[in-house]
Amino acid sequence: MTFAFDDHFAMFDITPVENQFILEYLPGAKGEYVKVYLYGLLCCYHPKKEMDLGTMGRELGMSEEEILAAFRYWERRGIVRRVSDNPPTWEYINIKQKSLVRDDGPDPEYVRFSCEIESSFEDVRDFHGSEIAACYEWKEEMNLSTEVIVMLLKYMCRTRGKNFRIKDAEKVAMHLADEKAYTVEDAEQVLARDEMMTAGFRKVLRKMGMRFNPSDANIALYRKWTEEWHFTQEAIEEACDRMGTSAPSLGVLDAILETTYRSKGKKGQLGRDDLAETEKQRSDLKTVLTELGQYGAPTPAQQKLYSQMLEKYPQEIILMAAKECAAKQKRFDSVMKLLESWQERGFTNADQIREHISAFHEKEEFMKELRGKWAGRDMDIGQKAMQMLDRWENSLGFSREMISLAADLAFEVKRPASYMDKTLEAWAQEGIRTPEDVKKMQQARAEKAQPAAKSSAKNVNAQQYTQRDYDHEQQEAMERMISAMNASGKEGGKDA
Repeated sequence: MTFAFDDHFAMFDITPVENQFILEYLPGAKGEYVKVYLYGLLCCYHPKKEMDLGTMGRELGMSEEEILAAFRYWERRGIVRRVSDNPPTWEYINIKQKSLVRDDGPDPEYVRFSCEIESSFEDVRDFHGSEIAACYEWKEEMNLSTEVIVMLLKYMCRTRGKNFRIKDAEKVAMHLADEKAYTVEDAEQVLARDEMMTAGFRKVLRKMGMRFNPSDANIALYRKWTEEWHFTQEAIEEACDRMGTSAPSLGVLDAILETTYRSKGKKGQLGRDDLAETEKQRSDLKTVLTELGQYGAPTPAQQKLYSQMLEKYPQEIILMAAKECAAKQKRFDSVMKLLESWQERGFTNADQIREHISAFHEKEEFMKELRGKWAGRDMDIGQKAMQMLDRWENSLGFSREMISLAADLAFEVKRPASYMDKTLEAWAQEGIRTPEDVKKMQQARAEKAQPAAKSSAKNVNAQQYTQRDYDHEQQEAMERMISAMNASGKEGGKDA
C-alpha cells in the first residue's frame, strides 16, 4: 500500500517558514539566496520526481553557479547540510532544533574567518552573524583575501565611522575586485587613490559653491576627467571659472572638459594651457560661423569639423573659405569641401589662395558677360560653368575673344552653353583659331549653301519677318546665325 499527494497538491498547499528564519536569517541574506532557500524548502515538503540544478535554475531564472553559491551560503549559516556532491544534495536543518542542539560540524574556514574579524575589531565594533556572513561572501565570490577584507573594514571605520553599513562596504569590496586588488598593498593603493579623488572632487565642488558628500557617480565622473581624459586638478578648477555667469553645474563642467579632450585627442596630460587654446579655438569657430550668417553656440559636430579644418589650414585661410561660401549662401560643411579642393590643388599659403580666388572671380565675371549675351538663360555661374570655361581655355586652347565670338553665335538657341561648347569643339577640330578663320569659314560655307540660305529665307518669310528692313548689324547677326546653323546641321536649325 502506498500513498502520495496529487500532482497539483503543492500548488494549493502551503510551505511553512519559521519566523526565526525571517527575523534572524532573511535580513542579512541576498534576495537571490532567500529565493533559493524558499524554493528548496518547498521541494522538501513537496518533492518533485525530477529535480536537478538545471531544472531549479530554469524555474528560478538563475544559473547553476548562482544556486550553488546560495546553498553554500546557507550551509555556512548552518541551516542546510550538503550530503552529496554528485548529484548535489542538501538536507534542510530545522532552525529550532539548531538553536537547541549543539551543531558539531561547523565550517572550519568560516569559523577561522569569523574569529579573525572579531579579533581585529575588538573594542571597536561588534559584527552580527549576518554581517560576517556577508563579508565571507566577498572572500568566496570576489576572491578577496581575509587580510584585504580586514583592511577594507578598517578603512570603512576610519572614513565612514564605526557604524557604517555593510552594504556600503560591499560596494567598496566590489570596486577592489573590479580593480583586481587581491593583495593588501594593491588594495591600499586603490583606496588611497579613491581618497585623493574624493578630496579633488570636493575642491571642485567648493570652486562651484557647492557642498555635499560625493556620490559614487560623482567619483566616477571625476575619475573619467583625471584618468581617462588626463586633466590636471588645476585644469578642472580652471574649467569651473570658464562657466561664466551661468548657473554652475557638473553637466556644463563635463561638457567644457569634453570639448578640450575631443579637440586635443589622447595626447597625454591636459592642463590650463590646453583649456585656453580650446577656448580660443571655440572663439575662432564662432567668427567663422558669424561670417556664414550663423549665430549661437557652436555644436559639438561643428567643433569636431572645425578641428579637422585646422589640421588642413590656419584660421586666416578658413575665414577666406567661409567668405567664399557665404557669398554663395552655402553651409558650414561647404567650407570643408572648399578647403579640401584647395589642398588638392596644392595651395599651401594664403597668398596662393588669394591669387586663385582673384583669378576665379575674374573667370566668374567673364562667364557673367557670356551669360548676359543670352539674356541670363541656360547657365548658372557655378562649378559646371567654371569647368566648361577651363575646357575651352585650357583643353581646347581658345582665347577669350574666340569664346565671346562663339557666345554671339549661340545667342538665340535654346541651350546656348551646350551649343557653344559644340561649336568650339568643332572649331578646334577644324583648326579655326582666330576671328579671321571664322569669317573665312563662313564665307566658304555661304558660297556652298545658297539653297539652304534660300530655304531659310522662305521660313523667315512665312513667319512674316520679310516685311522688316534689317540694318547692317542685324543683317550680320542673321548671317552668323545662318552660318552656324549650316555648320551644326539639324540640331542648330532645330534650336534656333
